[in-house]
Amino acid sequence: MAEWIQVAEESDIVEGEAFPTEINGTAIALYRFEGGLFAIGDICTHEHVRLSDGWLDGDRIECPLHQSCFEIRTGKCVEGGPAWQDVDHFAVKVEEGSVFVAPSA
Repeated sequence: MAEWIQVAEESDIVEGEAFPTEINGTAIALYRFEGGLFAIGDICTHEHVRLSDGWLDGDRIECPLHQSCFEIRTGKCVEGGPAWQDVDHFAVKVEEGSVFVAPSA
């Protein structure tokens, strides 16, 4: 059974913007897209840089360093740049306006 950790209030997460945070020392970023909330690892798998400092375009976040792109719904590395490895993705739930993330992908 997943251990859920509160990471934000639902109103903190704005469509079109990354919401960086961490759980158990792991950098993650939350995204709101098409009515859903998603959480993925916030460190590019190519270089140690925060993806949340990059550019969000629809359901993809582009790394600010070498333009690798990752799907915010799944963490899948999809195009551009030198990264080839996916970032972790995390289960998200909302209860009474609070956002919780399960620390295991």
